[in-house]
Amino acid sequence: MAGLAALALAIPLGSAMGLNFVATFMFACTVFVAVTMWTESKIARRREAADAASAPDASRPAADTSESDDPARD
Repeated sequence: MAGLAALALAIPLGSAMGLNFVATFMFACTVFVAVTMWTESKIARRREAADAASAPDASRPAADTSESDDPARD
């Protein structure tokens, strides 16, 4: 959706800059791709952060199930 909005804004901007039709079209397509890739990157980062927050902490070693919490049991 953001890419289409950027495309819609880039077409009049290209015309206002005095570009011919082909240059305006190429400019608008470049803007569309750039905004779409930027938006997808932001969404992917947000998803990765949410996945990392919901995942168990991998920095802590897993507890050894063979060890006992009772010091007298050693």
